[in-house]
Amino acid sequence: MIRCAVLAAALASISTACDGAQSLPRSRPSSADSTLVQGLQDDRFGLTFLWPMHDQTIARIQAVSDSTARLEAIIDDRTAPAKARLIAAEALFDHDASFLARHDQKEVARIYTDALAQHAVPGANSWGMLWLNGRSGLLGDRIFFLGEAAIPVLKSLLDNSTVVDWYEGSEAATLGNMQRYRIKDFAAWYLAEITGHPIAFHRDNAERDAEIAKLLASIQH
Repeated sequence: MIRCAVLAAALASISTACDGAQSLPRSRPSSADSTLVQGLQDDRFGLTFLWPMHDQTIARIQAVSDSTARLEAIIDDRTAPAKARLIAAEALFDHDASFLARHDQKEVARIYTDALAQHAVPGANSWGMLWLNGRSGLLGDRIFFLGEAAIPVLKSLLDNSTVVDWYEGSEAATLGNMQRYRIKDFAAWYLAEITGHPIAFHRDNAERDAEIAKLLASIQH
């Protein structure tokens, strides 16, 4: 839970760095570049979430985008595909996380939960192995960074029983897919980490759901 506290403190400093950031409207008119959106969606800049290609692709996107404004317009565009918005957010996070002070952080969190729910990333590895090794992966860490802003959108996934069986890599695929994690299990793990309410893992789905119910009750009180 120390990690969550550190991330929360960092986010607080970003939020206060921009006076009035919390009073920003929920969304702003979008002037997203459709060509850039399509390029992100179609992997025209290279592969993402596969290393070392990921870092090279993100650097290429940052160079081609010319300015953060083009990427920020994409994360504000709720009609853009989940994958394009996610990659735009990743390019911004990688460059300078202070972009969050200019945006509704709940909506940024929604970009990540939408990407999880819609299988926008080919492999589940970037969402973490969760109970297997206590790690949340790159994308889970972004959700932790957003902290309390992510709680409402994570709660909205607690009824999503879709099984995540798309881990990649020999050992990771074998171990990860064997767990039969559901979207709701990822959401519960992230919520538990953000709120400081540990949640146990059970093989039986009914027992898992009982743990999720207890977690939800603890958050609401």
